[in-house]
Amino acid sequence: MVAQTDSLLKEHIFEVDALTDLTFVDFINQISPNNQFILIGEQHGIKEVGFFTNSIFDLVHKDGFNLLCIETDALAAKKIEEMARSKEPTKSARAISKEFPLAIPFYNNASDYDLFTNVVSKGGSLWGIDQTFMAQFRLNLNHLTTKTTNTSLKKITYNLKERAEQAFAQSLENKSFQDMFIYKYTQELHDSLVATNPNAEETEILAQLKKTREIYGYFSSKQYYLNNEVRGQLMKSNFNRYYKEALKANPVPKVIFKLGATHATRGLSMTKIYDVSNYLSELAVFNDMRSLHFMVAGLSGEVLQGNPFAENPIKEFDNTNQLPKELQELVANFNKKYVVVHLEPLREKSYGKLFSENLKTYIFNFDVLVLVNNAEALIPFD
Repeated sequence: MVAQTDSLLKEHIFEVDALTDLTFVDFINQISPNNQFILIGEQHGIKEVGFFTNSIFDLVHKDGFNLLCIETDALAAKKIEEMARSKEPTKSARAISKEFPLAIPFYNNASDYDLFTNVVSKGGSLWGIDQTFMAQFRLNLNHLTTKTTNTSLKKITYNLKERAEQAFAQSLENKSFQDMFIYKYTQELHDSLVATNPNAEETEILAQLKKTREIYGYFSSKQYYLNNEVRGQLMKSNFNRYYKEALKANPVPKVIFKLGATHATRGLSMTKIYDVSNYLSELAVFNDMRSLHFMVAGLSGEVLQGNPFAENPIKEFDNTNQLPKELQELVANFNKKYVVVHLEPLREKSYGKLFSENLKTYIFNFDVLVLVNNAEALIPFD
């Protein structure tokens, strides 16, 4: 049985040292036709996911893909796109990161701006469908303060922005997420902002602040299912807002997604919800098309940690033991930079006992698994 499993897996695995290798290019050209959505589920904190997304964008741009959806809220995505279009994108990004540290997680590094500038240079745009992250309240309140013509709203948001800055400083000093301003954003405070009669754009920004406060509240109270489920529903709702607008110009908008791996699954996700990615897979079917789901993760290497309080933000890792046992047995033979496992053809063989349940989960959640040898950590802006 082991020999049969190894043989079957090896038929659908290849390795390359560069994403320009014709073996990889031909493979992507083979599996990319008739896709409306391409989802790249990432291990956060490694450079290679940005390289991979950039390569995919270049290969499928000719097929009508010019939209990149990322794991931020709409306001952060808009600001990232503005910086990507500027004369000095990384300089602009460094400046906003210095002014509002940790406000835009995942994308506070030069590597991802190579991707963003490539997208906009080809006429593309960015969508942001996630929640407003907890350290981002300062950025959004500052945006409202500086952009609004509503004097009542400006007065309140200016004062709140100052409070949010103080809370952020206290959070860093105490190394405590609970000190962030998000936990002081009460319903009463929200109502006072809404009472100033903000315009439609401002109302939406405030609605996102309220919703993200709800989501983080579930996490703090250890209601983890609700934390993930409500966040997933928000991502679907935010996607729909962009999608309905895009439909005015294109009957079948095509979008590439760069999200955490759990948000890129088909079927039940790792957090036990039917995430935005599963919704997209069904929407593509409705449009007589397909969705393509990648997972890109390091085998070993270095990673930028998501914990801002860590003494050393970069740490070594080895994900081998987290892989299905069938892949663990093959790891020693993987010598090149990228190991590509085409999972979709294995589904027909997954109804018996040939594969472990762990491998079956990968096979049905994703179409392609990409493992990275000697992954490099993202380097955050100073």
